[in-house]
Amino acid sequence: MKTKYLLLALLLAVSLSLAAKIPSQVKKSIAFIFVKDSSKRLIPQGTGFFVLLKANQNADTANFGYLVTVKNTLKKSNGSFFDTVYIRINRKDGYSDTLNVPLLENGAPRYFLHPDSTVDLAIVPAYPDLNRYDFLFTPVGMIAPMDFIKRENITEGDEVFHTGILASHIGTFKNIPVVRFGKIAQMSDENYLTDKGYTELYLVETELSKGSNGSPLYYYTPAAKDTGNFYLPAKLFLVGVVSGNYGESNQNNGLVSVVPAYKLSELLMIPAVVKEREKEFTRMQNARLK
Repeated sequence: MKTKYLLLALLLAVSLSLAAKIPSQVKKSIAFIFVKDSSKRLIPQGTGFFVLLKANQNADTANFGYLVTVKNTLKKSNGSFFDTVYIRINRKDGYSDTLNVPLLENGAPRYFLHPDSTVDLAIVPAYPDLNRYDFLFTPVGMIAPMDFIKRENITEGDEVFHTGILASHIGTFKNIPVVRFGKIAQMSDENYLTDKGYTELYLVETELSKGSNGSPLYYYTPAAKDTGNFYLPAKLFLVGVVSGNYGESNQNNGLVSVVPAYKLSELLMIPAVVKEREKEFTRMQNARLK
């Protein structure tokens, strides 16, 4: 079975389009996250997206999937984590399934947080069935590295977009994501003060729909011709994760906090996550031997 990558959208953009339209496939990278209220009804809580990591385990290469979101999407109003959240993901037949995602296993957390407590990121091991579900992983190669902003000369005014949930219209039978567009509003070499302390952020001027926390934020440039009649390749990169409105709304109207994407790369490589991959690889090997 061939693994589907979001990079397919980039290849299509190179060969088929010179327009500034975003690749429609990016909408397949996300899942809607729900929790149960006091009446046991499922209510939309936020957005998550799937990242695929190819990792060498001994002499073999294995695929490991993760559901990525921000911490508040997995938390109750009192600040503690839910025991279970629910993700709604589209099926290939045009409908959707709602799957429970346990956040505890034998009393221990299944989720992983960035070791820097000010970084608003969480991942949960997850690998939905690609034969059944109509979604695309974001490969780690699409995560913008630390020097990406400087290398691409991205600055205030450059356009970005995010895909997420629109709580007032999630879709009756399947997820219907909303795509919101915006521009980089501020990039600072100083850390920003949040309720968790000073941390690294980008500020983006955009509208934030209820439930969009945890949405992937992309930087995209379509293919184009340069002056030498050569095609410049399209670029599609995950540059961050939407973390909510920044500061007091009456002082910073329209400003959204974005966790830099390289913080996700750091989280995927912390010792606890690497150890979990080794454990999962051993489980997969043992399952093949049975």
